[in-house]
Amino acid sequence: MAGEDDGNSNQEEQDHLHQTISSYIGLSFSLFLASLPSNSFNFVQKLQSQIRDLSLRLFHTEEQLKQMKSRRKEDSKANARVVEIFASHRNAWQAEEKRLLQQIDAAGEEMASLRARIQDLQGEREEWKARIQELEREVGEREEMIGFMSRSAVANFAAEEDEEDPSGGGCGNRECYGLEESFNFVYDQHHHQQQQQQQQQQQPVNGGLSADLLASPYKFWTDRASLWQDMHNESVESLYHMKHYVARESPWKVDGESTGISSKLKLLEQELQNLEKVGKTDLSKVPALMRKQAKRYQALAGKIDDLCRRMQASDPCEPTLGQEFRTQRQTEFLLEAFRLQQRASETGQKLMALQTEIGKSYYGDELDSEAKLSMRRSFDSIRNNLKEVQRNLEIWLARIMGDLEGILARDGASRAREFYVSRYPFVQ
Repeated sequence: MAGEDDGNSNQEEQDHLHQTISSYIGLSFSLFLASLPSNSFNFVQKLQSQIRDLSLRLFHTEEQLKQMKSRRKEDSKANARVVEIFASHRNAWQAEEKRLLQQIDAAGEEMASLRARIQDLQGEREEWKARIQELEREVGEREEMIGFMSRSAVANFAAEEDEEDPSGGGCGNRECYGLEESFNFVYDQHHHQQQQQQQQQQQPVNGGLSADLLASPYKFWTDRASLWQDMHNESVESLYHMKHYVARESPWKVDGESTGISSKLKLLEQELQNLEKVGKTDLSKVPALMRKQAKRYQALAGKIDDLCRRMQASDPCEPTLGQEFRTQRQTEFLLEAFRLQQRASETGQKLMALQTEIGKSYYGDELDSEAKLSMRRSFDSIRNNLKEVQRNLEIWLARIMGDLEGILARDGASRAREFYVSRYPFVQ
């Protein structure tokens, strides 16, 4: 019982103490509030508002710090990615650099081999030049001999024709005047057959020329000259003036004066003027037709002379030019000569028609006056001159074409006729 009493007394004391302390604190706070000035409440409100502002700024600052941390992490990741990319590119650049260095080394070795090859080719070119010069010399000698023989054969044929027809008759076309072309055609045909047989027997070497051709060119000369062995020729000095023979000259290096065509045309012009004086009262159209025919021959001779001048200015035998370019240029010259030959053939046909007209107009009547006799003589002289001009022009063109075909055959284009006829369908 005594213990319980002590406990209750202690509890009462503690309660009394708590009440006393609470009263003291309340009284102290009341005194503190009473001692405060009158504007202290406004100051407290101001402090509270400042605290709220600072709290808000602190919140924003914390948000900014969070954003900066996240950006810093992203930047670090991006920097790491960039470093990886640069590292991979650097490896690729190093591999490319090694590959380029290897290519440079290989190119240097190839350049050295090409330089050696160029030196070898230059040596071969010098050898080819020497061979070409030797072949050109041999071809020139053969051409000179063939021209000499062909002129002799044509002279014999002309002499026989004059004996058979004292009036200087003839058809005026290529069949009558083209004996030299016929010989050249047989000559070229025989030579083409030989080349085809050799190409079938062995493969071409040395740029299209076989070793047998380079080693023994004399064999071709003996075979080609065998076509002329059965012919009997007279001396050329008795039939031709020396100005018609130019030693070792191509026909396209001869002008109209050297061939005698210009002098024939001048003589023809004088005879036409004399005919106009004698036949002033003649109402036929024959003198006008003769004048037109003479103008045709003058124009044709001028075109042939112009072709020869262009061929001299651009020599088709120039060895310094390329093979393809030289062959193309020679083929162009050959085409133009072929067109001129066609035009000469047409002019010869017109000459035949003119002869027929002359025969109808002046050779059917009787000679009843001295004037008609003089006109007939003038017609005969003009007709003979026209036929001679026609003949000389056709021979000139045939020799130019034969020379060009010989050059093409020497360069490997032996089938020149088939070449320019098949490749150029506009040539009739």
